[in-house]
Amino acid sequence: MAWASVLVAVAVLLIALVVLRRKGKDDEGDYSASSLDFAANLALAAYLLVLAYAAVLVYDASGAAESDALAESESLTELYWAVAPLPDSEQIRSQIKAYTTETIQLDWPRMSEGELAQEPARTLEDLRASIMNLRPVSDADKELRSTALDRISDVTHARVVRADDAGSSLDNIFMISLVLSGLVVIVLPWFARARPTVASVAGDVVRVGVVVGGILIILVMEHPYSGMKAVQPEAFAVAREQYEQIDRRFPGAP
Repeated sequence: MAWASVLVAVAVLLIALVVLRRKGKDDEGDYSASSLDFAANLALAAYLLVLAYAAVLVYDASGAAESDALAESESLTELYWAVAPLPDSEQIRSQIKAYTTETIQLDWPRMSEGELAQEPARTLEDLRASIMNLRPVSDADKELRSTALDRISDVTHARVVRADDAGSSLDNIFMISLVLSGLVVIVLPWFARARPTVASVAGDVVRVGVVVGGILIILVMEHPYSGMKAVQPEAFAVAREQYEQIDRRFPGAP
């Protein structure tokens, strides 16, 4: 929908350009033309300021989402280390692996739409119940169980944070400001109604390109789990490899 809106806006602007230019008069270099140029430059400065601020916000949001996903995968790895030495931990290890796989295969495709899948959440609940049902005998095993409970709490919290990241987006005020200031940048010089020259047409093309290009860049970067800078589940894939290494240290793995 956003892409369609941008295309419609570009078409309207190009039509307006043709109409205003064809009905224009020779540029007499009067005071009104200079005033319009000055106002257009101010509008361009405002547009570039909003564009830069929006770009910083979406870049920071993507970086935060990547850090949050990494923290969740590290908590899962620490959880696996905690339960691996415990007797009869095969089921829990299987549940950790299942949750990690479901996060990659089920959660990630839906996070670009701003939501998480239900299956990993149920697996995480079953995993917590399995840890709570452990009945360690030795003090060392009790300490490992306590550590595992702390790590499962970390994973649960990290999943909530990841859900917030998936549902985040740039505030509408930034897109509105970009569109309005961009329209002023493009349209305002046309009201001078000067007849087109090679230089004026080149200037029109540059202005339209800067405005439309900037808006498109923000649109494709707006969501941390979609677009050209989308966060990938690489950290969880690394966690699965680490599970295999832990299994080799503690025989009896599932």
